[in-house]
Amino acid sequence: MNNQFAENLKRIRKEQNLSQEQLADELGVSRQAISKWESGSAYPEMDKIIFLCNKFDLNIDDLLHRDIKEVKGEEESKKKLNKTIDDFLKFITDTVNLFSNMHFKSKIKCLIEQAIIIGIFFVIFYIVVNIGHIAFYDLLCFLPDKIKLFLNHFFTYALALFCFIILFIIYIHIFKTRYLDYYEKVKESANKENITEDSNITNNLEKQEIIDHKNKILFRKNENKIIIRDPKHSEYKFITSLFKFIIIIIKFFALCLAFFVCLTLIMLFVCLILSFLIMKTGIFFLGLLTTIIASTTITTIILLIILNFVFDRKNNKKRMIWTFIISLALLGCGGGLLLTGALNFNIIDNDSMLKTITKEYEMQEKTFFNDITQYVEADIDNLKVEYKINKYYELYNYEDYNYGINVWAYCSDPLKLTKEIIKNINNKKIIPVNNEVKVIVYASKDNIKKLKTNKENFFKQLQNEEIRYYQNRNEQLETDLQNYEIKFSEYENKISELNTQINEYQEIIKSYENE
Repeated sequence: MNNQFAENLKRIRKEQNLSQEQLADELGVSRQAISKWESGSAYPEMDKIIFLCNKFDLNIDDLLHRDIKEVKGEEESKKKLNKTIDDFLKFITDTVNLFSNMHFKSKIKCLIEQAIIIGIFFVIFYIVVNIGHIAFYDLLCFLPDKIKLFLNHFFTYALALFCFIILFIIYIHIFKTRYLDYYEKVKESANKENITEDSNITNNLEKQEIIDHKNKILFRKNENKIIIRDPKHSEYKFITSLFKFIIIIIKFFALCLAFFVCLTLIMLFVCLILSFLIMKTGIFFLGLLTTIIASTTITTIILLIILNFVFDRKNNKKRMIWTFIISLALLGCGGGLLLTGALNFNIIDNDSMLKTITKEYEMQEKTFFNDITQYVEADIDNLKVEYKINKYYELYNYEDYNYGINVWAYCSDPLKLTKEIIKNINNKKIIPVNNEVKVIVYASKDNIKKLKTNKENFFKQLQNEEIRYYQNRNEQLETDLQNYEIKFSEYENKISELNTQINEYQEIIKSYENE
């Protein structure tokens, strides 16, 4: 037996709200026969199958062999697509009919109004896209340049598309509400009143705020010119489709935001674990722990709201609101404890974190130091230099006596430096840590004077080279300008010659015509 037919028969009978007795009466069979057909233990005759197909608007193959639910789903999808296309074509047809039935002055007025609306929308579009472009670029400042530029361009184009679709939908809705709905209302009123070319009809037209000139409709200036869309007027299907597309784009951006919220949540959990390294700070640790827990809870609530919006799930509003309020209270308490604990910290000079490295340099004709330098007079021929840097840093210097001696410091053991910072925090001490290098130069008075002079001469030389570069560039541009002026003059002479030849040819043609 055909089980698919049995399932289809049961489904369509229930969808039509028919009992087995009612269907049996229409087919002229017993209720037991219908029950056997639906259980699959019996099979109807061909004339009964044809009757069922005609009654429920099905073909025999669909009824016997296919799932009716799938068939109806396919038909519904086709109907929705056809409805969308028909609504779009109807919108175009109504717009054309509207303009063809409007008075000339009304057409001009309508076009000017549309131009103003489009201009306003263009300004809004430009402002929103540029603000979004700048704001998103600033948010990505921690990323490498290439990735930052790519993401920024992608976001800008997506935002531009999003704004364009939103403004387009608003524009279509305004036009439909202000003109098309009013036009439909006027046509309906005209059909009801059976307007003719009679003097009494003129009064009726004035009441309807329209005037018929040569079978053209003119919208008059009156208080009811802007018609609020009647709820009975259905929206165009393609506008609804655009709204759905907008929702998809919004959900996409929400997912992108959720990604950054997830990263923030991960960082908060990392900070939560690391905070236990400074347990000895007492109140400061308690405040930090409370602040991180509250921030983690708030971030989790934000993430849940975003994900529930994306996946169309309901929020437990009452629980979320109370959790959010409690988290805000904890955040405030944690901030207060942090501030109270921070008052017990002592800021200490970083001299205890410094070490001294001594180097000697031979004094040459162009020697100087690029770094901020402290000079100390000493009775020595060469240069003795002391570099003071963080004890966990190493020194790297680049010696070029023509371009100065440059020095950098880099961290050679970041793990030990981190342990030292944690140890100081647990002892309620704050010691500034940086990679600055203090340079002290011991030299004779003449050498110190020479070092300073060499540095000044070097920078003056750089300035002079830059000035010469721009002077040469300016001369080159002036030369190019003169060349272009000469070429321009040559082209003007050629044009003048060609004009003369044209005049001569015209005179010759006229002479031939006169002959």
